[in-house]
Amino acid sequence: MKKLSVILACSFLLLPLGAGAQNVCPCVPVTHLWIADACETWNCAAAATIMSNGDKYLMTLPTNSDDFKWVVVRRVAAGAASVSPDAPFRIESFDGASEAMARFDGLGHDFEPIMLTAPDGKFLVVARSTAASARRRAAKP
Repeated sequence: MKKLSVILACSFLLLPLGAGAQNVCPCVPVTHLWIADACETWNCAAAATIMSNGDKYLMTLPTNSDDFKWVVVRRVAAGAASVSPDAPFRIESFDGASEAMARFDGLGHDFEPIMLTAPDGKFLVVARSTAASARRRAAKP
């Protein structure tokens, strides 16, 4: 009887080791990117916010732009979305405030830059893709 209790005790002690070996995680690290979508009206920006269903990685920001009054900034998994090369806004993500501030200062006022801190700890710089003076020249016939 004593041998049986020792064998059972040993099997219960070794059971977690055998179960852990079968649960090897085939995890692939997911990288995230921030993207900026331009909205001409508040209705567009509000709809994006409502459709996010409370996602903490989506922010609606007012801009200084005359043609796109709002920009929707959201975090997505890399490869889950694509950004058009002619998108009106671009976004850059930085790990530190000093790098983000240097980039923000390097952009001219014509690019209408916005700097903010994201919920994941990143520093984001959102700016127009083209300067306001270039947009005005392109709009003239």
